[in-house]
Amino acid sequence: MNGKTTTQMQNVTRDIIGESAQMQEVFRAVNLVAPTEATVLITGETGVGKEVIAQAIHDNSLRKNEPFKVINCGAFAPELIQSELFGHEEGAFTTAIRKHRGIFEQANGGTLFLDEVSEMSPEVQVKFLRVLEQQEFSPVGSEEIIKVDVRVIAATNVNLKAAVNKKLFREDLYYRLNLFRIQIPPLRNRRSDIAPLAFDFVDRLSKNYNKLITGIASEAVKYLQRINWYGNVRELRNVIETALIFTKGKEIKKEDIEMAVENLSEPDEHSDTDSMVSRDSFADHVEPSQAQAPNGDTRITPEDISSRLLELVQTGTMSEITACITLMRYEAEIPHSSKQDIAKRLEISVPTLDKYCALAEEDT
Repeated sequence: MNGKTTTQMQNVTRDIIGESAQMQEVFRAVNLVAPTEATVLITGETGVGKEVIAQAIHDNSLRKNEPFKVINCGAFAPELIQSELFGHEEGAFTTAIRKHRGIFEQANGGTLFLDEVSEMSPEVQVKFLRVLEQQEFSPVGSEEIIKVDVRVIAATNVNLKAAVNKKLFREDLYYRLNLFRIQIPPLRNRRSDIAPLAFDFVDRLSKNYNKLITGIASEAVKYLQRINWYGNVRELRNVIETALIFTKGKEIKKEDIEMAVENLSEPDEHSDTDSMVSRDSFADHVEPSQAQAPNGDTRITPEDISSRLLELVQTGTMSEITACITLMRYEAEIPHSSKQDIAKRLEISVPTLDKYCALAEEDT
């Protein structure tokens, strides 16, 4: 199997891989908000590509020829993050041996992407809110007011509303950031994107290893599509890059992927039920539609569900029957539809769908 499918957004300077309906919605949102000056909040799990989407917004905006600056708010100690954001004067603190321009000043006229914005301390949140509202700030150790013109794109992998409820994040800042939200779904919920992403990584990364790789074997692609990718696109890239090191031919084989997975895997919170290695060994013997249940456990077979339904019609409660029928619908449709689409057709929420499926499996 050989090839790459790329969806390229109009006027964006980089390709963004995504053929799924979910990513098409993300692209639509980017195209809508990019030409505006609106603050954007990008949410999603670690590794889904929040910075890539932020870059796309900048590249498709009127600021595209101005600076695009990135800072990870979780990468700095609380006492240093203010200096990184707003700068400092010489002698403002012990290690301030010279004046430093903060990233807000460096991004003047352009776009600033703040990743892990939830990691800001309460004190920094106050100053950040002021910049958002008034486009001005004072460097650490200075009374000077610096005016800037910066568009802010923030990102987080946590529920900011929950953080507000726990008094960990300012409510006024939350509502100031939550003006236009783009939610990037995890890779396991958009499996049709796995193959295009894998091909793209092969094309780009094989050059780094001076290897002429023509593609990925179909068995290897199927194998990749059965992994849950809790590390999302970043984890997929790591596996492809490691497989490139292992491969000896012109095509990445399934065994190359298996070796890469084994090389990178280690026990984590998913290891008891569906660690990468156990998921993959199980995937050799089942179809993709049977490989994973909504709660992360191994699926039961359709025959088991049907037998259970016949029993429930005679002896079960209406709630048990409803749960069993819901699971049957889910099992039948998940290879072709997202969980969100199935829930919508059933006129229930995704959490309710998960609850019914889990209940049906517990009773089987």
